[in-house]
Amino acid sequence: MLRSMETQRATKMEMRSRATRRVVVLAAYDLFCSRGFRETTMESIAEAADVSVQTVYFQFKTKAKLLQAVHEWTVLGDDRLAPAEQPWFIEAVAEQDARDALARIVAGVAELDARMAPMLPIFNALAQGSGGEIYRGSNELRRKGMSELAALLAAKTPFRPGITPGFAADLLFFLTGPESYAQLVIQTGWSRERWVEWVSATLVGQLFPSD
Repeated sequence: MLRSMETQRATKMEMRSRATRRVVVLAAYDLFCSRGFRETTMESIAEAADVSVQTVYFQFKTKAKLLQAVHEWTVLGDDRLAPAEQPWFIEAVAEQDARDALARIVAGVAELDARMAPMLPIFNALAQGSGGEIYRGSNELRRKGMSELAALLAAKTPFRPGITPGFAADLLFFLTGPESYAQLVIQTGWSRERWVEWVSATLVGQLFPSD
């Protein structure tokens, strides 16, 4: 009984800690996007999250580590799942035809890009420091994921003659990236739906033979 109570107490503490981390991460994300990384202080993040600054430091130690946590949230979401483990991706790759799968994948990626794109100016400004390392590491993982996706799509529906998996991965990486989303949706004013439709149609047209 005592061990059970201790386990329950530990579980509740862990849940409170996770809830606090989420509130701080969301507050930091909003402030980083609106003010910039250098202009945002740990004190302002604590105020926005309605917690003490000591709590922010206890959870994340440094602002650089908090930036890492914010970036991870933009990619993994609240459930902390890699994109390939998220429900939208699993449902998309269950499609038999790669063209149908691709359209659903682009729609799912748009959800991630909508969170990631506003952070790009921060990583550009911090390109020579820790922020640059965070984004470069993330891009390496994303490129690997696109190589795996290209192989998965080709196994469902053969690519056009002359289209190699490497070329397909390059197109997937570039067209579905947050830079593409930022340029066309945030800066040019496209709707998310128009971006999804255009990226999907472009990829399908480039990768697969026409019926």
